[in-house]
Amino acid sequence: MTESTNASTAEQRRVPRLRTLLGGIVQFDDHMSTMDCTIRSLSAYGARVELAEAFRLPDAFDLAIPHHDQVHRAEVIWRRGERAGLALTDLKPREAPVHRHMTPRQLRRAHQKEMADALY
Repeated sequence: MTESTNASTAEQRRVPRLRTLLGGIVQFDDHMSTMDCTIRSLSAYGARVELAEAFRLPDAFDLAIPHHDQVHRAEVIWRRGERAGLALTDLKPREAPVHRHMTPRQLRRAHQKEMADALY
């Protein structure tokens, strides 16, 4: 993927995704079936996950993030090898704060606030 492709993808997002290394659990079939995954980036509206068999992901499922004590409804947007891009659909769209010219620390704090706000 080229730098311009990465830039255009980032411009399409409502809020920037922050890099993470969180354990996640894909839950489907009324939570009777599960798959472990690693959440590599996360925002209030989407995530990028890695798992051994991304091609086996259903189109929609619940994504549990135990570290955040959260469960989100997720839809697969794209799949490439062991990676998949997800839209988190259980959150109501709201006016996203502008994150231009923010330091990495400010971005992390803004992301933490967005995730906390999403719970309430």
